[in-house]
Amino acid sequence: MHPHVDSDLYIDASHMVTDRRRISDTLMTAVMWVIYSYLWAPFVSLLAWLLGIEFAYDVMVRAGGAKGLVDVLIFYSIVLVCIIIVVTAWSAINRHRFAGRDRRQSVANVPDEQIAEHFSLSLEVFNKIRSARVSNVSISPGAMIEQVRAVDITKE
Repeated sequence: MHPHVDSDLYIDASHMVTDRRRISDTLMTAVMWVIYSYLWAPFVSLLAWLLGIEFAYDVMVRAGGAKGLVDVLIFYSIVLVCIIIVVTAWSAINRHRFAGRDRRQSVANVPDEQIAEHFSLSLEVFNKIRSARVSNVSISPGAMIEQVRAVDITKE
């Protein structure tokens, strides 16, 4: 973390994220998880080799342990169905309790002039920051703007 950034400063503007950006971020996250999972394959193979897959083969095929496997799979399936039922019921209950209700408190709109004055900016600089597609803002430990660099890429 940068030493000059206040750790309590958090900007939440999720409503400003476009649907296209949200979908691309979600897809990128999914792709990275798949790649990450794939990178574990050699380790899992090594672990299986160390634990003796030959032993498992002997038990399952030569000793007739397939009946035990079927019993375990049935038990596993029952447990999985129970977990799905509990999670689905919990989700339905929460959806019934909270769907369509915005429990957050609304905040009064602050005029642009007041925001610019708070950060010791001229209204011209404030509007330049707001209209720029890319802005680089350095914030002091006292939550004051130290430096602003706005790049308007729409004119390029």
